[in-house]
Amino acid sequence: MLGSGFKLNQLQRAQSRSIQTKEHEKGSALQKLQAPAAASSSSNVERFLESVTPSVPAHYLSKTTVRERRGSDVDLQAPYFVLGDVWESFAEWSAYGTGVPLALNNSNYKDRVFQYYVPSLSAIQIYADSDALSSSLHARRPGEESDSDFKDSSSEGSSSESERGLSYPKEQISSRMDQLSLRKEHQEDSSSDDGEPSLSSQGRLIFEYLERDLPYIREPFADKMSDLASRFPELKTLRSCDLLPSSWFSVAWYPIYKIPTGPTLKDLDACFLTYHSLHTPFQGVTTESMCAVQPRENVAKTALPVFGLASYKLRGSVWTSIKGSGHQLVNSLFQAADSWLRLHQVNHPDFIFFSR
Repeated sequence: MLGSGFKLNQLQRAQSRSIQTKEHEKGSALQKLQAPAAASSSSNVERFLESVTPSVPAHYLSKTTVRERRGSDVDLQAPYFVLGDVWESFAEWSAYGTGVPLALNNSNYKDRVFQYYVPSLSAIQIYADSDALSSSLHARRPGEESDSDFKDSSSEGSSSESERGLSYPKEQISSRMDQLSLRKEHQEDSSSDDGEPSLSSQGRLIFEYLERDLPYIREPFADKMSDLASRFPELKTLRSCDLLPSSWFSVAWYPIYKIPTGPTLKDLDACFLTYHSLHTPFQGVTTESMCAVQPRENVAKTALPVFGLASYKLRGSVWTSIKGSGHQLVNSLFQAADSWLRLHQVNHPDFIFFSR
């Protein structure tokens, strides 16, 4: 399914955007390869998961909002994130791939390569309580005090677009939400029997997209999300604290090249499907474990870890050789993804293919 045409197509996209940046990436990777690697018990699967975990700016609810939301199940002291920042975090990876340091021989740091993977959107479902979300959107009008204690320059350029997406009169918010769901015309067999957003114990399904195109004709993740957001601006302005726990997205990762270059190793030709939550965690999850200050940027960021995983062409001990820990991790995350999809009754095309 993954032929040379797909790899060539992705490489041409990366090269056309910026050859200089790609050369810089190569130089950085080679420098890392030339330096002795610190002793580590991590398997290559664990290194992959760490490399593909997005990190986004952390925001905090204002004191006024905290007072208004007391009594909810959400930890009001925990950071939340804006969905637009999540999609933006994939921009560089979509253009040049994300480098994953892989040890070909765990006892010898010299036998290491950087395998680059390009992400593409696989699926996304956004659930929200209609009344709560309508109230939140109506409250965040242009010119009013921001509901976040964090603000950076990157958000200023998109503020006008965000304001346009949030400036609807109250009577229009409900109808606007009804238009948020996107389904391709040929997705008759999607997760909802009647083909419409559903009302259930999970809340209201306000947006859904399940990718069905073949891998070699898919757009990179950032490009696809930009296209979807151009038609549904709320995809950039929705906040994790306004969404329900059943909100999630999935990313398909395909290998495109490795550094140093050389003969292609079949054991490294694996593809992955990762699952990430779009919801602010419930109480019981410590803020410290979610949020960390990035030294270079001096900005607090929160990670969106992988909670589910599926793989294709995952073979050989190169991925899972550390005392079986990698193998156990793969099985555990696969079961988590399978259980999640069954619980929420989602017919995820990529998961079905990756599970064959």
